[in-house]
Amino acid sequence: MKRMYVVLTVILLLVFGATLGLAQKSAPDMRARRMQLRAEMHRKMLNNLMHGTHDEDLFRDMDKLMEEAMQESGFSYSFGAQNFETEWSESAQGRTLLITPQSKDQKLDINVASEMVTIKGKSENKTPSGTTVSDFQNSFSIPQDCDSAKVKMDQKDGKIVMFFPWRSVKKISPKKDERIPLPKSDADVAI
Repeated sequence: MKRMYVVLTVILLLVFGATLGLAQKSAPDMRARRMQLRAEMHRKMLNNLMHGTHDEDLFRDMDKLMEEAMQESGFSYSFGAQNFETEWSESAQGRTLLITPQSKDQKLDINVASEMVTIKGKSENKTPSGTTVSDFQNSFSIPQDCDSAKVKMDQKDGKIVMFFPWRSVKKISPKKDERIPLPKSDADVAI
């Protein structure tokens, strides 16, 4: 019986040593890849700052790079952006929020309250080792120039369309005691 424990211990140590050896062998490759991704993100951010451009895809690219790095390391990476996609557009009547679910089968619970849009749902991630189901909830504020009380929701081509009309703009007249600026004249000095 004692001999069996010794043999099992030796086998366990060999398996552990082999696993550790493989992990150390792949670690430099993963570290090099992480460093490459980090340098690429830094280069993009520096380029945007130096040229004064605003790259809307920068965070989407960073999220994609992070997802790839996590998949390469064997971990799953789930962030709100993968559960659904949002896109704002603007018209003369108001703003439209287009919400695209992760899949056609995914059901989203959308609530508009207190100048906030709250989206709840379930995300299903299938991997070779099994299926992971997780609940998510994302909230974001509605632009202040939109009237959230008059939101209109519709569904089109598997996407959810939310229309927020502009708030009515009230003209504010100055009080009698307030100063009213003088109109510009040719004699004005520019500083």
